[in-house]
Amino acid sequence: MDKLEAVQRVLRFSNTIREWCENEHKVYFDDFDNENVENYETGGFGELADAIIEDGVNENILDEEDLRDFQ
Repeated sequence: MDKLEAVQRVLRFSNTIREWCENEHKVYFDDFDNENVENYETGGFGELADAIIEDGVNENILDEEDLRDFQ
């Protein structure tokens, strides 16, 4: 699983995280792509993607095995 797939899985299966992302950051499911999830500069979603993935692990949507491919 790559980083984009991990973000999409979390947003698909967690209403709480999806609503936080949409309401607090005004970023939606379709706004993420392979490039911006890796971009940590202005305009990129790297830090937000990392936070979504971390929350996904905490909610047991993702596990450590899911994260191995992109670390």
